[in-house]
Amino acid sequence: MNIELRHLRYFTAVAEESSFTGAAHRMHVTQQVLSAQVRQLEEILGVQLLERTSRGVALTPAGAAFLETTRDTLASLDRAVAAAHNAARAVSGELTVGLSVAAGGALPTALLAAFQQAEPGVEVRLRTFELDQPAAGLLDHSADAAFLRPPVAAPGIRIRQLAEEPRVFVLPSGHPLAGQQSLKMADVAGLPWIVAAEATDGSHPSRWRDEWVVQPRPGGDQPIVGGVARTIDEWRELVVAGRGISLCPASAEIYYARPGLAFVAAEGVPPTALCLAWRAGDTGPVVQRFVHVVTAQAHAGTGTAP
Repeated sequence: MNIELRHLRYFTAVAEESSFTGAAHRMHVTQQVLSAQVRQLEEILGVQLLERTSRGVALTPAGAAFLETTRDTLASLDRAVAAAHNAARAVSGELTVGLSVAAGGALPTALLAAFQQAEPGVEVRLRTFELDQPAAGLLDHSADAAFLRPPVAAPGIRIRQLAEEPRVFVLPSGHPLAGQQSLKMADVAGLPWIVAAEATDGSHPSRWRDEWVVQPRPGGDQPIVGGVARTIDEWRELVVAGRGISLCPASAEIYYARPGLAFVAAEGVPPTALCLAWRAGDTGPVVQRFVHVVTAQAHAGTGTAP
């Protein structure tokens, strides 16, 4: 019995469309070719599968029984093809992913889980990097890829945005402005700021820090530094102690909140982005697969905010 795949696909199309014309259009063949292939299938099986009437095409009892099994066969074949393609793309090895403390949250966690599910043959190690390491291990090769927040002022780093979110002001909970619904930069003029320590990882020492104190400023004024923090814990304690205010991602209200901190919406301050970064010269299959999977998952709607 020499039944070929095209016989099954043509028959299924006619059965589902209830029309040779519609099935021919769907399969991108002429109606004559389609009709001949279905007749050939019926001859091979020795049964009539379709009843041709003036109103269209209807399944015979034999055709209905054959269609059910044919659909299962085609679905199994499609799964087999997909499995083969996935196996061909599969990679194995080790991957160290850097995570800036400023980029923590639900989205990096979900994206890492999605990659591990897609590529179980890759052993993923996660390393966290403090505020004075904005490149999150990429420059000294202690990480192969990283979740971070721009800017990263360093050569040879490729960055792809995954999501963005608003920024908020962070103040001591007892500050007179802590109860406001929102604040503008003009509202906090003259207040001291808690700033990140200068970068020690080879990137521009102050470029990332300046982003979070909105420097340069349209009026030309210089931020007043009330304290310098290298870690998130130092940053929180300095704000709670009243040494200064700060800006942070809105999601920090969930992930970095503690008693004594107040978060107020920042009006007129550009949002911040969560990004995936890697070294431009790294064309290894594990890194490239990580970039592909993470980007696809983020853009497919794994989340719109970190």
